[in-house]
Amino acid sequence: MRQNQSRWNRRTFLRFSGGVAGVALLAACHPIVAPTTTGPISGAGIGAGKEQARFAYVGAYARGAPSSGTTTAQQSQPDGIAVFAVTPSTGALTHVETVPSANPSFLAIHPTQRYLYAGNVIADYEGKDAGSLEAYAIDEHTGKLTLLNRQAVGSMPSYLAIDPSGSALVVATDQGASYQVLPIKADGILEPVSDEVQQRGSGPHERQAAPHPSCVMFDPGGHYVATADLGIDKVEIFKLFNGKLVKVSEADVAPGSGPRQLAFHPTAKALYVMNELTATITAFAYDAESGAVGNNFQTIVALPADLASRQNRAEIRVHPSGKFLYAANLKFKEHPLVNDITVFPIDAATGKLGAVMDKQRPTVQGQKKENKA
Repeated sequence: MRQNQSRWNRRTFLRFSGGVAGVALLAACHPIVAPTTTGPISGAGIGAGKEQARFAYVGAYARGAPSSGTTTAQQSQPDGIAVFAVTPSTGALTHVETVPSANPSFLAIHPTQRYLYAGNVIADYEGKDAGSLEAYAIDEHTGKLTLLNRQAVGSMPSYLAIDPSGSALVVATDQGASYQVLPIKADGILEPVSDEVQQRGSGPHERQAAPHPSCVMFDPGGHYVATADLGIDKVEIFKLFNGKLVKVSEADVAPGSGPRQLAFHPTAKALYVMNELTATITAFAYDAESGAVGNNFQTIVALPADLASRQNRAEIRVHPSGKFLYAANLKFKEHPLVNDITVFPIDAATGKLGAVMDKQRPTVQGQKKENKA
C-alpha cells in the first residue's frame, strides 16, 4: 500500500546488499547502497562490537536540485555524501560523517564493497561543460570514505552501474546525451572515459527536444547493460565487450512517454520501464541469453485517474522475491501530497502487473479517498 507521504518519496529508495529498504533521510538523495562489513563499527551506537556493522550512504544535492523545482536542498544546505551506521537488529541509523561533494546524486558500491562511486550532477566540472564521477575507498570498520580520484564525464550524469566483475563503470549522462564507460583499476581508482555511445533524436513532448539518457543497469545475470533514454522514448541493450558498449537490441515505448527508470524481474524474463511523462509502466519480454528485448506485453497506468493530470513517475524497484513492483511518484509543488510509492503485485507466470495494492489514497483537493476493495 502507499506509505505516509511525509516519510516516503521517490528519492528515499535505499538499496541494501541482500534486500531493499527505504528511509526518509534527505529529501534530495538518490538510491544508495549499504555494504556489509567484516567487523563492528566503534563509537557509532551499535553496541561495542556485539553486532556486525552495515553502512548506508546518501547522496544529496549540495547546490540545489537541478531542474526539479524543489527548494529543500537550498533550505537545508546539505554538504554531500552522508554516511550512516545501520544497526542490524533494529535498522536504526547513526550519522558517522558527511563528505563534501558537488551534487552527488547517484551512488553505487563496488562488488568487493571496498569502494563507493558518486555521480556529480553538475555541468561545470573544472570550468568545462562536463559532469564528474568520484571514487572513494570505504573503511570496512567505520564506514568512512576517503576520496581516491575524480574523472570528467558528460554533463549532468544521471545514473551509473558497475560491471559485476568490478572492472568498469557505465554512466548515463543526461545533458551529455551519451552512455560512457570508465575502467576501474584494481585499487578502485577510476580511469578516464574509454568508450562513449552518443545518443541522437528527439520526441514529441516539450521535454524531448534532445536525448536525455536517464538510466543504465546490468541485467540480473550481469551479461548485458540495459538503458533508458527519456528524450527519445527508447530502451536499448548493450554488451560490454573489451571496455566498449556494443548494442544488441532495442525497443521503443509509446511516443512522448519518456522512459526514466528500469527494473528487471529476478528471473530476467521481464524488463519493466517507468515512463515519467505519461505516468505509465511498460513491461517487455526479455531474453537473458541473447539480451534481446521482446514484445511489449503490458502498459499500465501508474497513477489513479483523478491524478492523471499530474503525471510524473520516477523510480521503480522489483522486490527480490519477484512478487511485487514498487513505483515512486515525483512530488509537485502545486500538489505536495502526490508524493508516494505505489505497490503492484506481479503475476509469477506471466510477469504482468496486477491492480494497485492501495487501501489508502493520498489526499486530493482537500478530500481523502479510500478504496473499499
